[in-house]
Amino acid sequence: EYVAPCDERLAWLTGFTGSAGFAIALAGEAAVFVDGRYTLQVRAQVATDHFDPVDWPKTKPGPWLAERLGPDDVVGIDPWLHTQTEIDALTKAGLTVRPVPNLVGAIWADRPAPPAGQVTPYPVELAGLSAQDKRTKIAGILRDAGHKAAVLSLPDSISWLLNIRGEDLNHMPVVQAFAILHDDGRAAVFADPDKMAGVAEHLGPEVTVAPPDAFEPALRALSGTVRVDPKTAPYAVALALEASGAEIAADDDPCILPKATKSAAEIAATTEAHLRDGAAMVEFLAWLDDAAPKGGLTEIEVVERLEGFRRATNALHDISFDTIAGSGPNGAIVHYRVTRNTNRTIMPGDLMLIDSGGQYL
Repeated sequence: EYVAPCDERLAWLTGFTGSAGFAIALAGEAAVFVDGRYTLQVRAQVATDHFDPVDWPKTKPGPWLAERLGPDDVVGIDPWLHTQTEIDALTKAGLTVRPVPNLVGAIWADRPAPPAGQVTPYPVELAGLSAQDKRTKIAGILRDAGHKAAVLSLPDSISWLLNIRGEDLNHMPVVQAFAILHDDGRAAVFADPDKMAGVAEHLGPEVTVAPPDAFEPALRALSGTVRVDPKTAPYAVALALEASGAEIAADDDPCILPKATKSAAEIAATTEAHLRDGAAMVEFLAWLDDAAPKGGLTEIEVVERLEGFRRATNALHDISFDTIAGSGPNGAIVHYRVTRNTNRTIMPGDLMLIDSGGQYL
């Protein structure tokens, strides 16, 4: 849902800043595909004389392209930004797909640097299982399936597996990285070594750290049967493994179900977090009941006071996302974010929409 500033290609190219969407550019036509949450936002942010707003998933990219391209036309894709499942859907529509270097990157002269938020260990008393125990467990899943290794591309899976947390993204305490887990429990993590420096002892000798540009060569060095999730891994992973001669086993990320099976420690910590956050919400609602009828209250004041009640717990790690506080017509804008320009005074009789959350260790 959130990406680093260096990855905000869609926003840089089109102006659209929603949490989900994609663009397709042809030689003489371009479109921005968004779901129903962003019907209003896309028209407010995007120059519609250059980009046609398209209702997705009602209209899918494969059929849209097939209507506009001939049999000899080629669709270029960045293999690091598309999955095998997405590629299969395009080829099923009769399209010829070719991996190409990212074209937005070629013209984005002032693109920000990749994030390098410091990585910290997550306490085992809150996780319930040590990172070594988790690696052993997932390695057993690989052996049972006859897989020599698994490629992990989801930051939440990697962060869960290794009991680490990061600061690469706003409101998301995950570590941006790739990883390879072997069937004997050894793991290789590919991320900025500087940001991983503080967790070397925590990771232990069975986990190595290498820079991101070492990931593709490591894939090309693998052999045997390698597990790859076609729904989440970049298509570039499959291309590298094919070059190595490894056999690709298309299967789910092996961390997904174990991560969803919460330990007693995780359940207890979640209960504590909900009690703490619920108390902050009650404080906020009591304040709102008193302040709103007096008049003059604005959306920004609501956002600030709600976060203030959460911070008063002295335990808030971060808010879950930018608080949505929309009054009257602003409440009809899905994923509305108040700004100084849109800030509205709450009027008697207004419906007030508030969507918010807090994160606690």
